[in-house]
Amino acid sequence: MSSSPTPAAENRSVLRRVLIAGGLGTVLEYFDYASYSYLATTIAVVFFSSEDRTVALLSTFAIFALGFLVRPIGAFVWGSLGDRLGRKVILSTTILLMAGSTFLIGLLPGYATIGVLAPLLLLLLRMTQSFAASGEYAGASTFIAEYAPAKRRGLLTSFVPLGSAAGFLFASLMATIFYATMSPEFLQSWGWRIPFLIAGPLGILGLWLRTRLEDTPQFRHIQEIERQQRARDAAQRAAASRAERWAEVRRSVPSMIKVLLVMSLNAGAYYLLLSYTPTFLIEQAHMSEASSNLVVTIGLVCYLAIIPVMAHFSDRFGRKRTLLISSIAFIVLSYPMMSLFARGGLVLATTVLIIGLIFFAMNDAVFPSFFTEMFGTRSRYLGFALPFNIGALLFGGVAPLIGTWLIQATSNSSAPAFFLISVGALSLIGLLLSRETARTDLVDTQREVGTVPAHLVADSPVH
Repeated sequence: MSSSPTPAAENRSVLRRVLIAGGLGTVLEYFDYASYSYLATTIAVVFFSSEDRTVALLSTFAIFALGFLVRPIGAFVWGSLGDRLGRKVILSTTILLMAGSTFLIGLLPGYATIGVLAPLLLLLLRMTQSFAASGEYAGASTFIAEYAPAKRRGLLTSFVPLGSAAGFLFASLMATIFYATMSPEFLQSWGWRIPFLIAGPLGILGLWLRTRLEDTPQFRHIQEIERQQRARDAAQRAAASRAERWAEVRRSVPSMIKVLLVMSLNAGAYYLLLSYTPTFLIEQAHMSEASSNLVVTIGLVCYLAIIPVMAHFSDRFGRKRTLLISSIAFIVLSYPMMSLFARGGLVLATTVLIIGLIFFAMNDAVFPSFFTEMFGTRSRYLGFALPFNIGALLFGGVAPLIGTWLIQATSNSSAPAFFLISVGALSLIGLLLSRETARTDLVDTQREVGTVPAHLVADSPVH
């Protein structure tokens, strides 16, 4: 006689499906960003006519940065809709749009075929892609956080940065293999297209997984309250609900500013350490494409193991404390790290990168839980998405461009460290203004945030 699954087993099954569905879109998003960066020297040749290698590379990174211009707009659109319509429907829409635009990049003809139209179409698709991606990371983090029990929220939401690191790792592995096995001619004709074309089937798989999930228990609770309000007095209550929603957003603005400051280090260090490192090692340390991508690949393998450790550390010892260590480390260690990087060598570069990633994981593994705990349910998606994407625009997308420009302007190969020190200082300021959020229940409204004692609370049930 078969027995039905227990509620606890059902809860674990739901949570497992939430983690997989939430993380897959993040893998796809960062696989694309990393592929673009790791193949930047090839993409520069394909899409730009300049005979000056530095100008072509700057143009390639400029398109990378310009794609981020639409991210605050996308964050506002997706965040507002996600707080009104639900997390599930937005995450299903964004992964489809993101996968489609990424797939089309892989089909673009180069400059030799259609001239200046090639980089213009590349920019258009990059902006479409960024518009979709602006709702992805925040939505996945919110989705998981609202299912996760308070005691393990840091560890479980770290599946989102794990997904982004996995995307970078897959891209780095692919780039390493490509540079080691493909001729420059084949790489420039079809080889570079392969990572972008893979986005098609990955997006379909992610969409299928997400459509099989229910929305989060917290969001369904808010929906039920609003449904009951509308049933009592439809017109009056609907207007009051809209007014309350925007009042909630206004109350969350101070938290958004603090989150944006903390986000500056995450965005800046992420794209400088993980996107820009291969180019830096090729151009400044004179390493081969294959060797420079191997450095990042080894670093990312280690990074995948470090992320859950740091997330668990934040569950035990606090989000704020963990994030503070990361900010101080980048202020103190960035210049020595970049100086050692510039010397090159497979062993030295790999060791330095791993050390940097240990301290970066103390930010990257922790900020999804920290950000979600800073906002009420009615404004959580928007409260996370808007500063996350403004930070990505101001400090992330421009990081490779600024790194290249700083070296050119100062003739100092360690100059990108000044950028890392600056974002570390901004993050430190944001943290000093923030409260501890670990091991607290997520709340419905922004006015409740900050009033819940930061002590051990019972696990929230997964419905």
